[in-house]
Amino acid sequence: MIMRSISLQLPPGSDLRKSLEDVGRNEKKYGYVLGVVGNLSKVVFKCPGRSSPSVLEGNLEIITLNGTVSKEAVHLHISISDGACQVWGGHLEHGSLVLKGADVLVGFLDHEIIPDKSLP
Repeated sequence: MIMRSISLQLPPGSDLRKSLEDVGRNEKKYGYVLGVVGNLSKVVFKCPGRSSPSVLEGNLEIITLNGTVSKEAVHLHISISDGACQVWGGHLEHGSLVLKGADVLVGFLDHEIIPDKSLP
């Protein structure tokens, strides 16, 4: 298996989730977020078991971003830290905006992944 990586340099105001959806559609391959460095002015995330997303605004440091990227969809989990070093996280939603910049490394596989439908 061969993995090819793509480095995204997202400017201020970019929607983090939309940017990853766009690269997945453009690459037409299955991939994984390998790493991230950056900050957000606004993050929209959904906590497990909640029906509506949470929204935080301010100078928010991205601590982790993990997940999958494909031509069909993304599945992303984010953790961020606020100015008091309090950490928040959940499923990344649309409307999460880059503050100063964000560098994201995505690795794409050279073949299609066929999901195992027997898994829950």
